Amino acid sequence: MADLYVLQGEASSSVEKIALKFGETFMVLDTRGDLPESEQETGLYWHGARFMRSFDLFLDGKPLTGLSHSVSDEEGTCQIDLTNPFLPRDTLDGDVPATAASTAGIAEPEGRPGVVQGIPHGVAHVRRRLTLRGRNLSEVITLTNYNETPITLTLGILASADFRDIFEIRGLHCSSHGRLIDPQLAAGEMTLSYLGADKVARETLIEFDPPAAEVGPALGADGKRRVGAGAALWRLTLPPGEPFLLNITTRLWEGNPETPMAQRWPSVEPPREESLRSRQLPALVSDNTFFNRTLMRGMHDLVMMCVRTPQGLFPYGGIPWYVCPFGRDSLITSLEFLPWFPEVARGTLDFLAARQGQKVDSFTEEQPGRILHELRRGELANLREIPFIPYYGTVDATPLFIITLEQYIRWTDDTEFLRRLWPHALAAARWMVEYGDSDGDGFLDYQRSASTGLVNQGWKDSWDAVSHADGRLAEGPVALCEAQAYAYAAFNAIAWLAQRSGHADQSESWLVRATQLRERFIEQFWWPEQQCYYLALDGDKEPCKVVSSNAGQCLWAGIAPREQGEAIVERLMRPDMYTEWGIRTLSSQAPRYNPMSYHNGSVWPHDTALIGAGFARYGFREEAARLLGNLYGVSLHYEGARLPELFCGFNRLHGYSPTRYPVACSPQSWAAGAPFLLISALLGFEPEASQGRLTLRHPTLPDWLSRLEMRGLRVGGLNGRLRFDRSGGETAVILSQYSEIDIHVLPS
Repeated sequence: MADLYVLQGEASSSVEKIALKFGETFMVLDTRGDLPESEQETGLYWHGARFMRSFDLFLDGKPLTGLSHSVSDEEGTCQIDLTNPFLPRDTLDGDVPATAASTAGIAEPEGRPGVVQGIPHGVAHVRRRLTLRGRNLSEVITLTNYNETPITLTLGILASADFRDIFEIRGLHCSSHGRLIDPQLAAGEMTLSYLGADKVARETLIEFDPPAAEVGPALGADGKRRVGAGAALWRLTLPPGEPFLLNITTRLWEGNPETPMAQRWPSVEPPREESLRSRQLPALVSDNTFFNRTLMRGMHDLVMMCVRTPQGLFPYGGIPWYVCPFGRDSLITSLEFLPWFPEVARGTLDFLAARQGQKVDSFTEEQPGRILHELRRGELANLREIPFIPYYGTVDATPLFIITLEQYIRWTDDTEFLRRLWPHALAAARWMVEYGDSDGDGFLDYQRSASTGLVNQGWKDSWDAVSHADGRLAEGPVALCEAQAYAYAAFNAIAWLAQRSGHADQSESWLVRATQLRERFIEQFWWPEQQCYYLALDGDKEPCKVVSSNAGQCLWAGIAPREQGEAIVERLMRPDMYTEWGIRTLSSQAPRYNPMSYHNGSVWPHDTALIGAGFARYGFREEAARLLGNLYGVSLHYEGARLPELFCGFNRLHGYSPTRYPVACSPQSWAAGAPFLLISALLGFEPEASQGRLTLRHPTLPDWLSRLEMRGLRVGGLNGRLRFDRSGGETAVILSQYSEIDIHVLPS
């Protein structure tokens, strides 16, 4: 079976995309509002399937010309402005309406008198406003004639659905397929249907108001009927200045094929699901307007990516490939945004606890106490052609679960929640001891138990992400350096949680485990020649002698002694690792280095942020501030100041933008949170919610900011409002009279 994380196909970075999401429904479209089939990922998706493959707008059979597009801060909404291309009218063609031919207002082309007339470019304005709400897509098309005289033209829509599973779109070969059903076409609606191999019916209902003048099957370039596609036409005569409005509602359904139509399409839609917009969003406002855009974009992307589950808010991974629950990604996202959105961490922890491993299953790699990696819905999941039902093949989500719970309690003092989740935290810690160390050497490791699982199970989970100095791939069980650092932090965290939850008698044993792990780690992972940690130890305990960003994440978790931490900071800021846009995932000196790869030389904003937070933890705030400035600089080159999942790891050429990775998710949750993690680290946040206190240890603004004001920071049930001013290389903290939090400032 092909590695499930290798993206294949013909994805294009040359066509700019718009991403909309609301709840579990999302859409990827081009900047004309169309869903071109030339683009691998465009479509309307729900529950892991593409319910709309194409939905393209035409005037007289020609695509429109884009003017502008704008995505609202309110999730799921965008507006697109278009105009007509030149629409020729042949004066000898009796089928052309006389009105259009006589009022086109275009002069005869020189040298070809009396042959070609037409509607000139820029006469008709088309505005498309799209809104996703639940499993409904609403589109209002407004067509206005700005010619001095009436024009006659045909508005056409081509719609199709393939209902393909997202994994098949990504390039996975599928052994089973369902059956596309011929569209049901009427003047007022179009129904596209599919009966899956999993015996689940899936349907897309498209309703038109006003009804179309003509509907029929769509034809391909060869003149043959296209399966699963239909077309609708409106023949319009537009007086000057009077708009024509077309309302289109697209509704999605899946379920038992025997379900009556009335139950498939209820007349009353469910209430709008609650989101983070239910409360006022916190504010981080600096004296740099463009940096403020980066921060606001990150907050709005978090709002977009969060889904309301029975356990609370949960941030999905990224659009288009990872719109689903992820253990590792969602926990790191929760940590990034924790000071401002603690309810996201709570919902994430509760969701993962409810699905914590209970048994041993080689197909899904479930084990008692293990935290899931990925949960999918869709045809391939139902058929068990993919193991994500859920899939537990991750080495780091389980320690991150404990770390996130500890940090959540430090920020909120939510002791009732801690009492309820204590058994889950304890089960996670026991998994690290009883299952996470498969060969008994004291290190957290992984090795997949089924061919359908992931070869690599750290955050760099592509098949070729862990290698030796000669380029050989590491054979398992593999012990990653950052996984040991996470385990060290998790053992310390479970010891602290034991004290807070009334199980103080268990605390000491976990502290001993943390100390023992640290001693073994320092002895076996330190690479004196490179003044860095090995990437990993393979199954034969041979170290993977390549310099990678993983070592920087060890600083974030605090496992490194002071002198090794200082050496790692210096090593990662050398040119083979530091691009001036961020930290590479792999040194440019390594044999598998490729700046255009997924994990072997690219730059990931969340990775750079974790490394920067580690730099700040060890006192290197200037370097951490530089990395924050790098990510801010990257955001300036992306529409809406949105940080992507990753970008290529080429060195920065001043005056030019970073090189884009063609199939990077955007938006992506832990990329959105990257600047917030660095801000927390630079300001030295140390919460003590049980005391209503926030300690700021050596707060430092980067030298490119003079002021940063925060409103909506929360410690326990208290709200914080404070300002940071930088002058003469020092950062002062100015407390607001409206702040309820007890602020303590420590100079170092």
